[in-house]
Formats: sequence, structure tokens, C-alpha cells
Amino acid sequence: MKRIALFFDRPYVDAHFCFTELARNLAERNFQVDLYHIPNPYNLSPGFLNDEIRVKQFPISKTQKLDFFLKALFTDKLKYDAIIGTPINGAVMGARIAKREKIPFFYLADEIFDPLTKYHSIANWEKAKRLDIAANNKAAASIALGEERYKYQKKVNHLPDSLPYFVIPNSPSGEVKKLQSSYFRDIFEIKDSKPIVLFIGTLGWNLAKLIYERTKEYRDKEYHLIFHGRTKGLMGDGNAHPFIKVSGQPLPSTLLNYAVSSADLGLVLYDKTIPQEQNNGWTGGKIGTYFKNGLPVIAGNLEQFKVFEEKNIGTFWDAKVEIDLIIKNTLNKITTLQKNIPDFYAEHYQYETFFDRFYSFLLKKIL
Repeated sequence: MKRIALFFDRPYVDAHFCFTELARNLAERNFQVDLYHIPNPYNLSPGFLNDEIRVKQFPISKTQKLDFFLKALFTDKLKYDAIIGTPINGAVMGARIAKREKIPFFYLADEIFDPLTKYHSIANWEKAKRLDIAANNKAAASIALGEERYKYQKKVNHLPDSLPYFVIPNSPSGEVKKLQSSYFRDIFEIKDSKPIVLFIGTLGWNLAKLIYERTKEYRDKEYHLIFHGRTKGLMGDGNAHPFIKVSGQPLPSTLLNYAVSSADLGLVLYDKTIPQEQNNGWTGGKIGTYFKNGLPVIAGNLEQFKVFEEKNIGTFWDAKVEIDLIIKNTLNKITTLQKNIPDFYAEHYQYETFFDRFYSFLLKKIL
């Protein structure tokens, strides 16, 4: 059995399908997977119903790094056939070990760090970014979450045209399926049959904050509005809001589809005035998650989101029109919108379709 290491120097691995689905799909194709991440008390550690996936501590401290490299040098416990790493530390460490072991390294750009931006949270920023760029350039291939996003990554990391890359969307595996679920109705004791409009995220998003403030005057509507996030401190005081129901209970990735299926409509809230949101909006994990579970969307206000309205799977929101009117208009045609989701999802977001192209390349590199 082939072995692969995933160096994800992130605390929020379980909250993003770009991480968990990669591990699951590799394990389902007869890889033994060691997934390294950074545990912390605010995020759930990833959990898998597969014995071939082992979750481990990403080495951060000097002691942890020394222990890791000694095991890598003098034992067979950390011998791999390939490594995948995220920027910056996961990529630099992965590229270093791959070079020593003469195995392929793959660069997974879940985030793109522009060298012109000063990231104060990253120690020795200039040196770290130089090493990150070198790691990406030495990779057997890059894994990107979207085409436009890769163009940006190619620019900031000075990547040659000859470097192979694969787009694998940040979405769940499987075809579109709305599960029989009453998750949000149960936790909020919703007794009526009004539809549920769901936003996955926090008040760190401008348009989410806008809706949160504007709906404070709302009372009884033809729908329920729920904000669900994994970071309680960024969700506002749900008890104080007279209309929005706030769910701050983190969910494991294995239950996220079940929870989302209990809603009827999804909110995608990115702001075109924020460069990072403009670059990354299309690749947001919430989009694929909504569509996977059969939810049409209201998407604002990036220009590329107009395609959802053109394909009749959602509504574009310019963030100027009252959100209540947009929600009502969308709910009035929700049955038609739902019918059009599977074809669009299969073409743009279904995980396996994109993963299989990368997997074929991976096998050629290690066999």
C-alpha cells in the first residue's frame, strides 16, 4: 500500500472540504494517509471513518520538529511515497523532506500569500515567503481551488507555464442529494413549515454584517434566517437579535451535509470591494456545500456570481436591494431553481471529477 503525507499547518482542517475530501479520496483509492494539522481548542480535530487515515500533530515547536526529523531520518515510520503541503510552513517542510527522500511534492494552495503584503502573524515573513515560492516552483504540480485563483497564485509565486496544475474544488464528494434532515428545526425548536434561509460563516464578512444589522427590525416573516458558524466570538450575540437565529455549535465535517440539507436556501456573502473576497469568492466552500445539498443560493455581490442567475440556480444580490425582497423572490421560484442544480454542480463542483485527474497524475509520479 502506498503512503502519503498531508502537511496542513492549519487548525481548521475539519471545517474545509478541500482538506477532508482529499484525505478521504486518497484513502478510498488504497493510500495510507498521514494527515498533519495544528490542533487548538476552537476548532474540531478532523475525524474519519477510515482506518487508513491517521491524524497527527503538525510539528510547530523546536522539540516537535526535532522529534519529527529524527524519526524521519532514523526510522521507517515517516517514509512516504509522496507529500502534499499547504503554504507556508506545510509547503516548505514538505518540499524539504520530499527532496531528501526523492519523492514527489505537491503544493496545495488553500491560501495565497502575496509577497507585497506584510503578514505579521508569520515569523520572518520575507524569508518565509521566499522559501514558499521556491517550494511551489519545485513541486511536481500545484493543486488550486479554482482557475482564476490559480492565475493569481501563478503571478505572486512566479510560476512557469511548464508547471502542471490541477483545479480541485472546495466542495463535498458525491452527486447532489438533499438528505432527509430536520437538524436546524430540531436545535431551534422550529415547529412551523416555513423555509429556512441559511448562511454559513461569521460576521467577519461585510455583507453578513450588513444583513445582521438590517434585519434587527424584522419580526415575523415567511421564512427563518439562520447564521451558522464555527467561531462563536465572530457570530454576534444571537440571543440579542430579534430575528436571526445564530448557531455557534461547531459541526464535524461528517455532519455538515446533514445540517445543510435541513435548510432550503443558502446565502453566499462576498463583497467585491474586498480584494481577498474578490479573488477567492468562487472557491468558497459554502457554495459547493449548498449546491451538493440541493440548495439554490442568493449570492452577492461579485460579478462572477451572476452566472448563478443566468443558469437559474440562484439569485444575484447587489447588496443594495432590501434582502427581504430578494429572499421572497427567490423562494417563489425555488422548485425551478432546485431542478437546475445537479447539472451545474456536476460540471463545476463535483469533487471526484476533478480529483480523478490529479490522482492519475499522482500515480504516474510514484509508480
